[in-house]
Amino acid sequence: MTEEERAELRQLLEEIAVDGTGVALRELRPREDDYARVFAPAARERARERYEHLWTGPIDFRHPEPGARVEIEIRPAEGETLMAGRIWVAWRYVVPGRTAGLSYDGLVWCDDHWAWFPKPNRL
Repeated sequence: MTEEERAELRQLLEEIAVDGTGVALRELRPREDDYARVFAPAARERARERYEHLWTGPIDFRHPEPGARVEIEIRPAEGETLMAGRIWVAWRYVVPGRTAGLSYDGLVWCDDHWAWFPKPNRL
């Protein structure tokens, strides 16, 4: 991932942190063809059912306190349920001076957009 791409990712995560309308977060809803890009065939339909149900209701996203900084961890896909070659992101919002924060994972690059599949390890 280039420094420019990393800066764009940071900006995205900072935007969803302060967007009280939920519009920025909804932009991360997976598209129909994302499931084939992201999940192995054996897990694809289970993932589609789980995430389509999840995205029909309110998303469990707590906004961080003002002044929180975002920490980003980028890693390749791992495990039998994920397609190899995808970039996955875990992140957390931490207020300076504290060690605990709000942690999230499951953000994945889908060729031309980001999609959020919270807690993919629970499939």
